[in-house]
Amino acid sequence: MKKTVTALLFFVLFLSLSAQDVEYARKMIDTLTSPYYAGRGAVDRGELKAAKFIAAEFERLGLEKAGESYFQNYKYPVNVFPGEMHVSIDGTPLKPGYDFLVSPYSESVEGTFPVVWYNKDNLPSAKAFAKLKKKDFFRNKAVVIDTKDMDTQSEVVKNILQNTIGASLIVEIKDKLTWSPSPFYAPFAGIEILREKIKRGAQKISVNIEAQFMPKHLAKNVLGYVKGTQQPDSFLVITAHYDHLGKMGKETYFPGANDNASGVSMLLSLAKYFSKHPLKYSVLFIAFSGEEAGLQGSKYYTEHPVVPLEKMKFLINLDLVGTGEEGIKVVNGAVLTDAFNRLVSINEKKQYLPAVKKRGKAANSDHYFFFEKGVPSFFIYTLGGPDAYHDVYDKPETLPLTEFEDLEHLIIDFYQSF
Repeated sequence: MKKTVTALLFFVLFLSLSAQDVEYARKMIDTLTSPYYAGRGAVDRGELKAAKFIAAEFERLGLEKAGESYFQNYKYPVNVFPGEMHVSIDGTPLKPGYDFLVSPYSESVEGTFPVVWYNKDNLPSAKAFAKLKKKDFFRNKAVVIDTKDMDTQSEVVKNILQNTIGASLIVEIKDKLTWSPSPFYAPFAGIEILREKIKRGAQKISVNIEAQFMPKHLAKNVLGYVKGTQQPDSFLVITAHYDHLGKMGKETYFPGANDNASGVSMLLSLAKYFSKHPLKYSVLFIAFSGEEAGLQGSKYYTEHPVVPLEKMKFLINLDLVGTGEEGIKVVNGAVLTDAFNRLVSINEKKQYLPAVKKRGKAANSDHYFFFEKGVPSFFIYTLGGPDAYHDVYDKPETLPLTEFEDLEHLIIDFYQSF
């Protein structure tokens, strides 16, 4: 009877702690996706505000500084849109982020332009197109191109999309709007419009878009660690990028709940746990900036390591971990087979997740440069659930955190096995 009561109390305590983990994660996600952090991009110092918040949380949790402070400063180039963001078609205004996106590489543009429309049915031949280009036909016009069922590698289509034709505006029609920051800018203006928001007979497009290229945007990686009890000079590493897409104009921002407030909240939850339950090895936590603009923060770290790469025994990168109805995918699982099989074995024994699936190498998140330099690395993301990605719909209120606590427990058990 006594054993039964003890087991029951342990189970109740486990459920209580799990509920606290999810509550803490929700609080972190709600905070990082709030308007104050402006989508955690370069505009309105959103990325820097988020860095300071994470550093303060590291300090509150008792993490030690890996260097002189919690920050690793560096700079990277990015094209941003801090000001005017207006588009209308024949006098009907479109809503930024919902009806249209500015092309990430776009320069500033203002004016009203007559429409030239191309789709698969009326795209000119290369010969006819060359004649139009020679006559300067596209100057002071908005060229709308619907690439559906087109050969986008054809010279005509590439010339339009790259605006070698001297148009004032290039407009791509899209079935879904997804955005990303660009580390460069092009010497022409472009936008993407949702298919149902523009009709074939459109006559004029009016735009007022303010772009600003920042060649040396100041950014910060955030680092802290929990000292190991036996071999503190060897490190197990947890990483997640905290930046997102930022703002597009003065009003529209991209919350980035799943991408990647979810990963940051998991990183912080693990920091909270390991600060109370240290491992034999030290556990290093790195929150990267600049991921959305091309893995800038993680690349910089691997070139200027604070904790040497050779001291890292293993690294887990967390990105897009806010769902999990269909389990998780492990990048490099097909390469690091012993570590992957250990992860699968733990999951099967504890019945945490519905599936642990593997894939090969991929240069799609912050694990990449570490793995290329010899650090054994997994990138874990969850499967299933809402499909909002790189758009304005990636909000905290629709993020289920279905398997958040189970994934956290799996990672804890995996690192305790070292």
